[in-house]
Amino acid sequence: MKIDLTKLIFNNLHRIPVQGEIIIPSEMLENTDIRRISPVKVNGFVSNNEENYELDINITGEMVLPCCRTLKDVNYPFVIHIDEIIDENNDNSLEIIQNSLEIFPIVWQNILVDVPLRVLAPDAKDEPIEGDGWRLITEETNEEKVDPRLAKLKDYIKE
Repeated sequence: MKIDLTKLIFNNLHRIPVQGEIIIPSEMLENTDIRRISPVKVNGFVSNNEENYELDINITGEMVLPCCRTLKDVNYPFVIHIDEIIDENNDNSLEIIQNSLEIFPIVWQNILVDVPLRVLAPDAKDEPIEGDGWRLITEETNEEKVDPRLAKLKDYIKE
């Protein structure tokens, strides 16, 4: 999504509105936990402060992540507020080309930071926690079992 900065530069406006949708290409999701993502809605303003531009936007959308227990799809809605100062002289990741600013890298970075480590599907509690030769170990059910071959070593340790 490109923002035309000519209104800020030539019309002496202090801020311009930013509204639109960004469609994340499926290639961007390859090395992430995100399975799918809806079009991301962008709403906010870009301000001009001397040599800097200030980006004050909200992005909303919904991503589909795998459940940590069942690997089923879990819809995860997100609302992210971005308040960032863009210095065109010192910021290497963003370039202002022909008086326009591409905000996709900023939006994508903030979405990646907002991805939770684990999500649990609402119906995951109904899934079995034991099966043929396996069981789910949680912090509450974790019991330390001592190998019987090493149990005799306790006799040699004096506390």
